[in-house]
Amino acid sequence: MKVPESYRNREQTYVKHQLLRAYLERLFMIIGQSQRIVRYVDCFSGPWNEQDKNFHDTSIGISLGIMHKCQDGLKRMGKNVRFQALFIEKNKRAFGKLEAYLSASTSPDVITTARNGEFYDLRANILNWCGQDDFTFFFVDPKGWKKVVEISTLEPFLRRPNSEFLINFMYDFLLRTHTQDPFQEDMRAIFGDVPDTAGMAPKQKEAYLINLYRSRLKKIAPFGGGIPRAAHVPIFYPLRDRTLYHLVYLTRHAKGIVVFMEESEKLELVQRRARDQAKQESRESRTGQLELFSSSNVIQPEKRIDLEEVKSYWLSKLSARSLRFGIDELAGMIEDTGWFESDFQAAFGELSDQGTVENLDDKTKRRRRKYVHFDAHHNQGEHLIRLKS
Repeated sequence: MKVPESYRNREQTYVKHQLLRAYLERLFMIIGQSQRIVRYVDCFSGPWNEQDKNFHDTSIGISLGIMHKCQDGLKRMGKNVRFQALFIEKNKRAFGKLEAYLSASTSPDVITTARNGEFYDLRANILNWCGQDDFTFFFVDPKGWKKVVEISTLEPFLRRPNSEFLINFMYDFLLRTHTQDPFQEDMRAIFGDVPDTAGMAPKQKEAYLINLYRSRLKKIAPFGGGIPRAAHVPIFYPLRDRTLYHLVYLTRHAKGIVVFMEESEKLELVQRRARDQAKQESRESRTGQLELFSSSNVIQPEKRIDLEEVKSYWLSKLSARSLRFGIDELAGMIEDTGWFESDFQAAFGELSDQGTVENLDDKTKRRRRKYVHFDAHHNQGEHLIRLKS
């Protein structure tokens, strides 16, 4: 599948929007089973650089489309859920386009509201709109980072119950500035202290900085309604093999982490295809020669991790005494490592074939692709045991 023309030269936005589209649909369909009102807040809505007159290439159009789709789906299930959306934009010109679009797209099924102003200054107004009880999803995707990703800025929202967040953590900029003297106070506001990454390899730095930020987010989020959990997915530059930013997801539901990472895994292939297409078009523009084959048609599966490492992790979690692994345990494993469920399934399968571990609840060996059914028994999972070293 090719990247639409409307996303030309902003392939990273296409990848981000694909994740937003896929995850929001699954989230809203799950939340709609138990909530009468679902709220969505786009804290930096734009529109910016849109090419589609119907805003299909913006978070505005994508989110509203998903809300309408989910409302229809929930109605068919006998659930009458009201969706409400709030869009924040500081730029007056962009806000004018936003208002015109929302006015033309008015529907009684999804109630929309727009506010013109700085996100930082409108925080009390936003919280008042959200109220205290309704589930609210906050999409925090700014152009810059000042007074945005700092914990003190987000804290009033993080302390709100029944909320989830998708935050653009502008990694590449923070990587380049976190050791520079002029930005030391900014780093303290984001990380709690100035991160010391001296002597770390590039991948170690990336893991350290993103995990430090995730940890700070979770410390602020209240425990009411579940343990705070966070996961993230990297978005790369289209033409460079380097991380541009991370999308950080914060929730209090173990199932949310599992679903988010399921969609993130699907995104890997989307992102590789988008970047390969961008690189091919860049080469063709530079050389003036069209390439015979589309790079998106010859993508091979990429080995992300060493399965031996995942197997060792499994063995560290298991013992000679049977332990139950359900959705809570899977979410914790994902948070610890950043690996996908498919990685854990493949590694457990190899260990099982080697006679090293056993799923005591899988007597029929019904698996093949799923060696552990974490969602079995109402998400309580199955009993696993380590047989030998």
